[in-house]
Amino acid sequence: MNELPKEYPFIHVYTQQKAHQPVIIKGNTEGLCVLLNAIVTAIAHRDCNGVAEVFDGDAEVFEVRVQIVKTHSELAPLPYKELHQ
Repeated sequence: MNELPKEYPFIHVYTQQKAHQPVIIKGNTEGLCVLLNAIVTAIAHRDCNGVAEVFDGDAEVFEVRVQIVKTHSELAPLPYKELHQ
């Protein structure tokens, strides 16, 4: 097996395929630490997003944004709604 390089933060977020399935987050230690830091930043600085720049399984960089919401209406909308129209 090929080990993930330790100098790169790798994570993959697997979304639900149907209702009541878990969301699964897999990653190396570095990737999970970057994600954890983004969560802590979002909690500590509620006016901005926590951001983690990580690599996926194809070694492509992407951004994970962690946002604090206070209402159901902020939580409910899909963030990618504009892509599906």
